[in-house]
Amino acid sequence: MNRVLARLRLGHRAQDVEAARIFEEQYERPSFWRRHGTTLLLLAPLLIYMALVFAVPVGFQVAFAFWRRELYKGVMWMPVPAFTLENFIRAFTETEYVRSLAWTVGVALFTSAVALLLALPVAYFLARFKPFGAAFIELSFLLPIFGDIFTIYALAYALSPQGPINWLLMSLRLIDEPLRLVQSPIAVIVWMCLPTLMVLLIRSAIAGVDVMYEEAAQTMGASWLRTFLKVTIPLAKKGIMGALLLTISGAVGVYTLPLILVGPYNIWLSNKIQKEVNPFFNYPMASALGVILTALCAVLMYLYLRTQEERRVT
Repeated sequence: MNRVLARLRLGHRAQDVEAARIFEEQYERPSFWRRHGTTLLLLAPLLIYMALVFAVPVGFQVAFAFWRRELYKGVMWMPVPAFTLENFIRAFTETEYVRSLAWTVGVALFTSAVALLLALPVAYFLARFKPFGAAFIELSFLLPIFGDIFTIYALAYALSPQGPINWLLMSLRLIDEPLRLVQSPIAVIVWMCLPTLMVLLIRSAIAGVDVMYEEAAQTMGASWLRTFLKVTIPLAKKGIMGALLLTISGAVGVYTLPLILVGPYNIWLSNKIQKEVNPFFNYPMASALGVILTALCAVLMYLYLRTQEERRVT
């Protein structure tokens, strides 16, 4: 009896499959626009905005990078459409541009490494001990990001000759006269070493590590420091590496910070780009430097996204 019922069920399934095939042949599938038209209409304003505000300007920037400039009627420099690699050759051969590029990348790497060393213990403390007022502490790390102008000017005052830092050093008789910390790259490096968003990103990575592994290591006799270095950091390394890459990417493209704390004649590459536009009107050279800076940031962002994808997969 059971075998008969099983055969009947298989027969009904085969008939259902055949009926579905006939139905598909008789009635066409909905067209692409019918299936995705609503989604495209909802995305259309954003796509148009991104095309006009981002894609088109970037396209002009890349095109101008391969142009050259000519003196128009002996009065004004004008970009001329002529394919040339002269701007990129100058960017990697002339001492002024090479020094600016090396300085920008070097400072970004150094300050990001220092920020990482400062962020690791703070992030571990927030992830494991959950102190009172943790939300307020985490919010304070976002203040330099969303209120960067206010924090930059506050730091400029703190480092000024009449600021509290020089006042404290002179009160302790450690120095005889105020230090000139403003209008120098030192102030920028100090501010860029502050771990802001990096603390929150690493805290999230460490919070995702099961405490069981740390407890097992300490049960086997490992100290707190050895457990942190040999267990916690390796298990959270992808999140830590992502935070480091994101910080380097932001540090490479910094512009406002050196402009305020050092002045308009600083050595950062972003300032060199602005100087090529005004007062030199060298749009092709500015575009070439911009393409190099954009490509560098794009590579760092790509590596950051790869670390996040691998983290989700594992």
